[in-house]
Amino acid sequence: MSTNVFLAPCDPGNIDRTVRSPVDLSEYPDHPSEVSGMDTVRFWGVRDGSDNETYFEKMESGDLVIFYQDGAYVGTGRIGTTFEDESAWASTTFWNGAPSTRIYTLKEFEQVSVPKSAVNAIFDYVADFNPQGLMRVADSRVSNSLASIKLAVERFSERTS
Repeated sequence: MSTNVFLAPCDPGNIDRTVRSPVDLSEYPDHPSEVSGMDTVRFWGVRDGSDNETYFEKMESGDLVIFYQDGAYVGTGRIGTTFEDESAWASTTFWNGAPSTRIYTLKEFEQVSVPKSAVNAIFDYVADFNPQGLMRVADSRVSNSLASIKLAVERFSERTS
């Protein structure tokens, strides 16, 4: 059973290209074998670096990811599969060469708009906390099920939009 929550900073252009809008793999015959058999896929990458590598190795199918951008949380999703993109296909095709070779696919993605203070309260962080790079929320800060956390973020977004 998945139990991890990850906070993932993102930039508008890249998240638009591979998360908010699913990628039609029929348009990219050179895609990695790990996504073969899928018609479309949403995915995100982990920037190269030792901390990020450590978090990436902890990712499991079904784990929750909450995306952060410019002072707000902008999306939720569940991890599908993880893989090493040794050919840097995602980076060179979609992300202008950003050094991100550790890729995870997403399922159940929902776009949200939630102030950071609201999500930070869920995990008992100070109101103005900003995730600096991919981070895994410590187990001691996750007091509800992943489904409950995802639903709470999505409902907050619905009420305030």
